[in-house]
Amino acid sequence: MTIKKLAAILGLSHTTVSRALNDHPAISQATKESVLRAAREYGYIPNSAARALRNASTGAFGLVIPDIQNDFFITVTNAIAHVAAERSWQMMLGITSDKPEMEHTALLRLMTARVDGIIFAPTANPLPETQELITRTNAVQLLRKHRSLQAPVIAIDDRHGISLAVKHLRELGHERIGYIGSSEELSTGYERLQGFLQCFTPTEQAALQALIHIGPPQAGFGGDAFRRIMAADMPPTALVLGSPRYAMSILLAAKEKNIRIPDDLSLVAYGDVSWSSLLEMKLTYISLPEKQIADACVAIIERLMNPDQTLTPEAFYASTESQIFTPLLVAGDSTKALIARR
Repeated sequence: MTIKKLAAILGLSHTTVSRALNDHPAISQATKESVLRAAREYGYIPNSAARALRNASTGAFGLVIPDIQNDFFITVTNAIAHVAAERSWQMMLGITSDKPEMEHTALLRLMTARVDGIIFAPTANPLPETQELITRTNAVQLLRKHRSLQAPVIAIDDRHGISLAVKHLRELGHERIGYIGSSEELSTGYERLQGFLQCFTPTEQAALQALIHIGPPQAGFGGDAFRRIMAADMPPTALVLGSPRYAMSILLAAKEKNIRIPDDLSLVAYGDVSWSSLLEMKLTYISLPEKQIADACVAIIERLMNPDQTLTPEAFYASTESQIFTPLLVAGDSTKALIARR
C-alpha cells in the first residue's frame, strides 16, 4: 500500500493524505483520523517508519517459515533461536502455512514492529502487496526463491541433490525409478524435479511419466502418490523422494502393501528425518547442509543487528550475495543392488 493508492481509495489528493499522515496543521482532525484509520486497515507503513527501521537497530528480526512440522525448518529455526538467545537478539517467528494471505499478514506485522530485517521462505504465489513490502525492508529468502521478489537467497542446490540420488540408484542397476516431489510452483519443487529429469534421456523420461507424481509438500500426499505409483502396470524398482515430509507416510504405505524395503523397492529420502533412529534400517538419504544454512542466516542477522550499518534495502540487496549450498548423499540400508530385473 502506497500513499497514492491510499489517496485513490479515500478520494483525496496525494498531498492531503501525505499531510494528514504527517499531522500537518492545515488538515482537519476528521480527515487525519479518516486517513489514519484507512492506513491501518490497508496496511500502509509510513516511509518515516521505514527510515527508522533502516537507521536504528531494534535488536529484533523476523523469521517467517511455512510451518514448524518440517524437520529442516525445525532444525534451522532452533539453531537461529539458540544464537539469538546467546546474543540477546529478539527473534519474532511467523508461520504462513504456505498461504499468500498469511504470508502478507506475517510480514506486515513484523515490519510494523520495526524489526531490523526478515528471513523468510516465500510462498508459491506472493501477493503484489507482499512484493511491495519486501522492497521496503532488508529481507533474505530462505531455501526457496521467487522470481518476483528482489531479495538475496540462502538455499540448497536441489538439482544436484536429487541427481545424486538417481546416480546412486542407477549405479546399483535400477532403471525404472519413480519420483514423488512437491509442486513445481515452489522453486524447490521445480529444481528437484529438474534434477530428477536431467538424469534421463527424453525417451527414458517418457517411459517414466507414470512413475512421477508431484503435489503439495504434505505427508498425506506422499502416501497416496506411493500407492498410485506401486499400482502401475510396471512399478518402479527404486523411488526418490523430493521432500522430507513424505518419508513416514510412504514407509507406512509400504508396510500396508507388504512392500519390503529394500528387497522389493530401494528408497532414497530427502533430508535426515528426526525419527529415523527408530527404524530397524538406516535410510539412504540426501543430507541437507542445515548447519551451513543456519550459519549463513546468523551471519545475515549479525549484519542486520549492527547499529553502525544503515543500509537501505537497495544497498543491502546489492551487498548481500545469494548463497547456494551443496547437499550430499549418505548411503544406508534402504537401497541395494538390483539383482533380478522385473
